[in-house]
Amino acid sequence: MKSAFSLLTPIESEEIPLVFDSPHSGIHCPDDFNAQVPLEFIKSGWDAFIDDIWQPITEKGGYLLHANFSRMYIDPNRAPDDIDPALLDESWDRCKPTKYSDRGMGLIRRYALPGKAMYDRKLTREEVTHRIDHYYSPYHTQLQTLLDDLYTRHQGVWHVDCHSMKSVGNGMNIDAGIARPDIILGDKDGQSADPEFVNVIAQAFTHKGYKVVKNTPYKGGYLVSNYGNVAANRHSVQIEVNRALYMNEKKFEKNENYEQFKRDTSFVAQQLAAYVSAQVGK
Repeated sequence: MKSAFSLLTPIESEEIPLVFDSPHSGIHCPDDFNAQVPLEFIKSGWDAFIDDIWQPITEKGGYLLHANFSRMYIDPNRAPDDIDPALLDESWDRCKPTKYSDRGMGLIRRYALPGKAMYDRKLTREEVTHRIDHYYSPYHTQLQTLLDDLYTRHQGVWHVDCHSMKSVGNGMNIDAGIARPDIILGDKDGQSADPEFVNVIAQAFTHKGYKVVKNTPYKGGYLVSNYGNVAANRHSVQIEVNRALYMNEKKFEKNENYEQFKRDTSFVAQQLAAYVSAQVGK
């Protein structure tokens, strides 16, 4: 069985308590997936190349955790009980669907794309439990362990949840049909991260010429909500990057601007690393 995640550690640089995670950059579909949709549909939910784009953080003292499995199989950025009961072949008291399941994109997706069902059958509890136990939970256990370990050693930890977004929202998105800005930063309206931390990211992207919006329409998902605790000096922010900046959205290939964009995100990572280093006196 392919490992649920990969963890990249600091390269030739002193460790700082800064963790980037990319929960949707995996594309592997385990053998028991059995979804009746073409690969193009699976790729639509893929944060292609995001793990590579943010890899430079490891050269600046930070960590990068990324999922190897597809979010279409199970989504690490959802609560473990955000399960749509309509997907199952029997009732289950573990199901506590949220607004995400209502749109067909909960822990286990009901739709691959608007109106395109992921499955032509019902799933069993055993199937869902297997996905949680072997993919979802290992990812979260690693992230929680890493954040806790860094927090213990540095009395603070800073977490960046990394995503990409379609240049225009589709029918399953809350901004359907609307062209998106270059960058959206989500901190739950200031609840998951110190505004100064968020502003470092915003200013770094702005310095490179990108349009940055905060919390509109995306305020951050489960990962940011679950791991951010400002009062305890645990900070978590979500970065959504417009895919058109670095890739051909139809072909799922890097475009001619890819290397320049990666240099720009390396600058953002450098600014963040400098900020975190200053916070912990390095």
